[in-house]
Amino acid sequence: MRNFSKIILIVLSALLISNPSLSFSKEINLAPGIIMGHVYDSYADQPLEFATVALLNASDESLTDGSITDINGHFRLKDIEPGEYILEVRFMGYHDKRVEGIVLSEDQRSLDLEKILVDPMDELLDEVVVVADRPTMSYQIDKKVINVSQLHTSASGTAVEILENIPSVTVDLNGEVSLRGSGSFTVLIDGKPSILDANDILNQIPASQIENIEIITNPSARFDPDGVAGIINIVMKQNRLQGVSGIANLNAGSFNRYGGDFLVNYRHNRFNYYLGGDYNERGRPGQMVTRSQSYGSDTTYLNSTGEFERIHNSWGFRGGIDFNINPQNTLSLAYRLGDREHGGISERNYEEWSNASTVPYEYLSLEESERGGFAQTLTLDYKRDFNQEGHNILAQAILSQRDSDQLSDNMLYDSAMNTLSGQRSNEFGPSERYTFKVDYTLPFSESQRFEAGYQTRISQQDETNDLFEYNIQTNAFVQSDLFSKEVVYSTMIHSLYAIYQGETGKLGYQAGLRGEYTDRYIEMVGEENDYELNRRDYYPTLHLSYELPSNQQTMASYTRRVQRIRGWYLEPFYTWDDAYNIRIGNPNLEPEYIDSYELSYQKRFEKTILSVDLYYRITNNKIERVSSIYDDQPNVLLTTFENVGRDYSLGSEIMASFDPFSWWHFDLMGNLYDYRQRGELYGADYSANSFNWNARLNNDFTITSSTRLQLRGMYNSPTVSAQGERSGFFVTSLALRQSFFDNDLSLTFQVRDIFGTMAWESTNFGDDFYNFRSWDPNTPTFSLRVSYRINNYRADRRVPRGEDGRDDGMDGF
Repeated sequence: MRNFSKIILIVLSALLISNPSLSFSKEINLAPGIIMGHVYDSYADQPLEFATVALLNASDESLTDGSITDINGHFRLKDIEPGEYILEVRFMGYHDKRVEGIVLSEDQRSLDLEKILVDPMDELLDEVVVVADRPTMSYQIDKKVINVSQLHTSASGTAVEILENIPSVTVDLNGEVSLRGSGSFTVLIDGKPSILDANDILNQIPASQIENIEIITNPSARFDPDGVAGIINIVMKQNRLQGVSGIANLNAGSFNRYGGDFLVNYRHNRFNYYLGGDYNERGRPGQMVTRSQSYGSDTTYLNSTGEFERIHNSWGFRGGIDFNINPQNTLSLAYRLGDREHGGISERNYEEWSNASTVPYEYLSLEESERGGFAQTLTLDYKRDFNQEGHNILAQAILSQRDSDQLSDNMLYDSAMNTLSGQRSNEFGPSERYTFKVDYTLPFSESQRFEAGYQTRISQQDETNDLFEYNIQTNAFVQSDLFSKEVVYSTMIHSLYAIYQGETGKLGYQAGLRGEYTDRYIEMVGEENDYELNRRDYYPTLHLSYELPSNQQTMASYTRRVQRIRGWYLEPFYTWDDAYNIRIGNPNLEPEYIDSYELSYQKRFEKTILSVDLYYRITNNKIERVSSIYDDQPNVLLTTFENVGRDYSLGSEIMASFDPFSWWHFDLMGNLYDYRQRGELYGADYSANSFNWNARLNNDFTITSSTRLQLRGMYNSPTVSAQGERSGFFVTSLALRQSFFDNDLSLTFQVRDIFGTMAWESTNFGDDFYNFRSWDPNTPTFSLRVSYRINNYRADRRVPRGEDGRDDGMDGF
């Protein structure tokens, strides 16, 4: 981490200077005919957003008015006539709260109920254990919040296994995640960006260290606009109890799957210290079949069968200090380091022939690939609260460094195991990123506020590509200078944003604008041509909400986003990924710009929630991977990248939660969308259509106060692209959890893919090639997790503050 110490000293000196003259009066002028207050979690003493507030007439308990709490837990009921009322507060996972004896008169037309405390259902109340839990998913009007502690079928896995239970998300057999059909999205850890790729992060964070996962598909101007489909925010566990507390987990399973993690907190007065670590190995073996054809002067056929094993190994440590300097000033320092290794091993038998030579030529291919490296992140947060509630300034510095190394070996042998040929490709890419940002919030009233912020992102990456070919005479690899290149990427992005939020009657509105200036330079070391980009972009956002009668709410939103071009998409030279795949970049690519529209509806019944989202997304300058046969080599695919036109996604997400009986809860979730791509490539039509859908059914059964059973099913439909298609697949999982010693010790047994239906097939085709591939992993898989809590550890329920302006004290990669 170059210049880390110097930068930290500068940031600390700047952030610790605060101006007390900026304080505002806390007095609020209450308007006539108003009942207001704040709803808080009685255990964590933190506000609850989206709690339902109903005002009843005291004489017959008929509904007079209602509302939903905002981000600060605040509600305000206006135009209330004089009389006596009862206030009811409801929120899933909490006991209902009734406040009686509320009286408005001609002399007192306004009343502030101040803080209303509601009790969570999973607390020890009067020494009686209440078995009910927080819901698996809180389907809020602007995001989905997944309560990871309730997903026992994913307890021994990673964030990827958790996301398989979410209707917006699909996961393929390689662990690649898509959000609403797009693999382009942003991952945040406690609201902070990561230097690692999205799928790398999700495949290495243990599920047992995650408190919540938030899915934000139409974020406001406060967020970076990166990513086609939106944001996945990982909220890590952190304890708020005084003294020492912690949690430890161990897990082991079939096919070399094992690991463990721990988290220890020490909180005393104004200080909080925490330290956590994790280690995981995730193997996924299976069988693979491929069939290929290439069309040139002759038609060549290439078939293979064999076995593979996907590997995901990682370890990491995280720690930090939170210091409450005084009631107005908070300082947090966090550090994370770790290593990851993703790759695979395969052994395949090939048969190759052509129309001219029909006798198959047989050989054995041994392949081994690895991608990963060391990474570390240091984060410094400072928060200054002024006298007026909600008036604050947040400053943050994030310093990150990573190694991104990729290795691939491929050896070919004849039937007597004599070496025929070999190839080794290496790619090394150390990189650094520095992020500095300041966010300011100024409330004008209980319902109106102004936000603004500035951010600078500085990144640099030095990437080296090498190719080695095996020399049979010397039995050694020899470097090929033709395919050895070095590239240096430098990028600086300056951002400014402003947001105004308010409400008129039952209509709430939020309008924002983000402006960015991008300065990017690509140096081709040893080459004559370098590439530079300087551009300004603007990203407007608009969010509207309207409160309907009887615990209903609707929201509409529009955001503009961008998918920035990855560096290696631009490299104008050939790079071997492995012995069968070679790529060349396109320096003339334009970034993708996305227009995203959403309309959401939510209805709360006594024990049921119904949510419906409609969305429409347009991607301009659509970038596609375009494949063809390389240099008349029938078993080698050349991939490049082109802007081919536009794509359109029109869809709907539906979720319903039910409690048929006190011992049975289930969630039914579905996502269906129509995908259309319209464009041209090299003068030819490059269009595709598909109708896609997926469904999730999650069942939770409470057998006894200490025994839980979960059964979950997931189906992903077939889908298509401009050059291919993929089949659908179905997965069913089961988990049994048993608690001991007042929940301090728990055992969770899991079975994944009970019926062995996870296999899928894919087909890719072009003018000069056809490829078929099938994947059949070894399933079902079994695992057992042991979890132990130290001193009654309970994770903090507060939503952390990070990119979305909420308080946090932790960092991840």
